[in-house]
Parts: sequence; structure tokens; C-alpha cells
Amino acid sequence: MPRRLTEGARLQGPIALVAGAIALACSPLSARANGGVDVSGGAGIDYQSGPRSESYRGALLFATANAGPGDLTIAAIRYEDSQLGPGVGGFASVGASHHSRLGLRGIGVLTQSDTGFDSWRLRAGPELRLDSDVTLGAFYLRHHDDSPLNLNAGGLEVGVPLSSEFSAQAGFSYGRWNTGETTAQGTLAGRFRAGARLLLLCEVDVGRNVTTTSSPSSSGGGVLGGLPLAGALEPSTTTAQSETDRSITSAAQLGVRFLIP
Repeated sequence: MPRRLTEGARLQGPIALVAGAIALACSPLSARANGGVDVSGGAGIDYQSGPRSESYRGALLFATANAGPGDLTIAAIRYEDSQLGPGVGGFASVGASHHSRLGLRGIGVLTQSDTGFDSWRLRAGPELRLDSDVTLGAFYLRHHDDSPLNLNAGGLEVGVPLSSEFSAQAGFSYGRWNTGETTAQGTLAGRFRAGARLLLLCEVDVGRNVTTTSSPSSSGGGVLGGLPLAGALEPSTTTAQSETDRSITSAAQLGVRFLIP
């Protein structure tokens, strides 16, 4: 059952890590400030459907700053989760390029339901861009919340621009919950630029003990590369912890982004 966080110090570590990642990405932005920083933003809506009739609906406002070697995207989220009820969240995605083809990206998400159920999620890893604009990435994911379930996972992904309007992404991740249960899943995602100010997102995850990984596009920074689907469906806290769930399940996610140049 959800319970209220009673010790504010429990979130100090995650907040410090997110702040450090933001500072890392802001350093190249500051260096280029005199040369000009591209700033944009907008609003979005997300819908997700997962195992055991779980669902998520979210609305968000976001802003992005891009200065060539670095980018920063932040967002404020209001959501409704079928298990936890309504809540609020904050999101940050930072990227830094240490080579013309090699970069790093870190993502942090903090959420709190109106009943006081808190969670945080950190994801980080390198990205390598090939000559064909195909991007290869690897990541480590850490998830922690007020339930007994905490996750450590790693994954690989590849992003392919199929046209100037459409890009696709495929990936695989494997992780283990602190209860001993494992999660292994494959992901297919796509994003379509339907107009100058409209972006459509979709993602399908299939595997064992499926959970969303908040995977960004591996195409780089800016609004298109730094703002993934914002939801975070979690495995049910009512699942028996003494048994490993080996059934194959899936989660589908849809999102719309309204861009303001």
C-alpha cells in the first residue's frame, strides 16, 4: 500500500545526483552563452496502458535549451495513475558531447502522488553517433520508491532516422528487483514530426515484469531528443514477492507534444 515519506533526507541523494547532472550539462551551455543558446518549449499529454489493467495519464509543460555541445530539458508533470491516484512530477534530461560522435546523457525523474507515495528514477549512459546518423546507446537505470520494490537495470538501444519526419528506436534491457525477481524486455519506439509544432510519440514494451524505462530518443539534444514519454508504470505491489513472475506482458504508450519555437 502507498505510504507517506516521513524522512525528507531520503530524497537528498537522488536530488543531489540530478542537480549534479544538470550542472554538468549546463557547463557547455554557459560556455556557449555568448554565442547563442537555442531555447524552446511546449506542452504535452501522455497515455499508457500496462499489465493488470494498469493505466497512466499525464499532462506536462517543458522547456529546452540547446547550445551545440550540451542540452538541458526540464518538465513539470501532473498525472493520474490507476494504482496510485493523482500526483505531480519533475523531469530533467541533460546531454553533453565530449567528442563529435560520442556523448553522455543523464535523466532524472521525481514523482509524488497526492497521498504521499514518492519515487525517483535515474538513468545514464553513453551515446555514439555513426556516419549514417544511426545512434548506439547503453544505459544504467536505478528506480526506487516507497514500496518494497526497487530496481537496478541496464540496457542497449539503437536509433535510426528513417526520414526527416520519422525516426525509430529498438532496445533491450535486463534488470533485477531487490526481491530477486528479474525483468527482461524489448522495446520498439517511434516518433513522427507531424508538423512544425506537432510531435507524435509511441512505444511498445514486451517482456517479463515489464516496466517503462523512460528512454529518450538517441538522436541528440533539444525537444526531439531530450523529452521521452513521461509515464512510469510500475510492477504491481500486490504481486507475491516469494514467486518470480515469468509471464510475458506488454505496455503501450502514446504521447503528443505541442512545440513552441
